[in-house]
Amino acid sequence: MNGYVRISNELYHEFEMAAKRKQECELTFVDNKDEINIKTKIKKFDNIDGTEYMDTEDGNRIRLDRIVLFNGEETKEMNHY
Repeated sequence: MNGYVRISNELYHEFEMAAKRKQECELTFVDNKDEINIKTKIKKFDNIDGTEYMDTEDGNRIRLDRIVLFNGEETKEMNHY
């Protein structure tokens, strides 16, 4: 697996606000070169050995740097440093 690329505080804040609001989110993420599209709620966040993950209500654990679309918006557009 490739090394983790830290996301910006602004993008993390967007994820965090959706979780706090218990908002259903549309997420597209890359898993083994496949793009996976889901609609779910964010349950919690974990940091495991410096890699950040979100756990979703439907049982997915998603590495934050693998999310390419969040509620229809490209994450690279929201990932400001």
